[in-house]
Amino acid sequence: MKDTLKKIFLFLLMFIIFLYEDLIYLIPLKLLNIDIEKLSYNMQTLLSTLSSLVTLIILVMLYRKYLKEKLIDFKNNFNEYFDIGMKAWFIGLIGMCASNLLIAHFSPVNEATNEVLVQEMLRLAPLLSFISAALIAPFVEEMLFRKMFGDIFTNKKIMVLASGLIFGLLHVIFSFKTPWDFLYIIPYGFLGGTFAYTLYKKDNIFIPITFHMLHNGILTIVSIIAMGL
Repeated sequence: MKDTLKKIFLFLLMFIIFLYEDLIYLIPLKLLNIDIEKLSYNMQTLLSTLSSLVTLIILVMLYRKYLKEKLIDFKNNFNEYFDIGMKAWFIGLIGMCASNLLIAHFSPVNEATNEVLVQEMLRLAPLLSFISAALIAPFVEEMLFRKMFGDIFTNKKIMVLASGLIFGLLHVIFSFKTPWDFLYIIPYGFLGGTFAYTLYKKDNIFIPITFHMLHNGILTIVSIIAMGL
């Protein structure tokens, strides 16, 4: 019980840091009387990316021994883990695409608001957005919502479902405009659930990290090419 409470406390602490990581640069700017609105979008994005990097570094420091062990294990079993991750990612993509199509067909919302915001960030700051979306965010989100959140549960099957749900909710709750937007918890949650399944299956966080990076990286590159940036 004590160990579980410790895990819950640590997760909540990191979750708060994750939610309010922009304060890492906003507070110093405020103290220096620098108006954030007067900074260029690229500078604002750079500061936000650096703040996310601080969150990543904290997670690495907290779990450095665990990460080192799992990285060695991932290298030693790369072919097996890559095969499992690829199959899970493919199933996640099918579920995500199918649910997106159904939501777009049966609801007045054709695209998740979160996706619209991501596309706008890519248009204004493509390189920094790529670094944030394809490299930093996958690591931070997998450590938070797969590793730390998952450690709270003794029943790992429930962990897979709960992890997918909170992952989907996270991608909707801070950007929704209408109640219809909450339907997009389903596609995001489906993909998050398949990432959680790989951790449940082989107990190696680098499987979901790798395929989360691949997923975000490929989509980001495709979007940048489509925009002609």
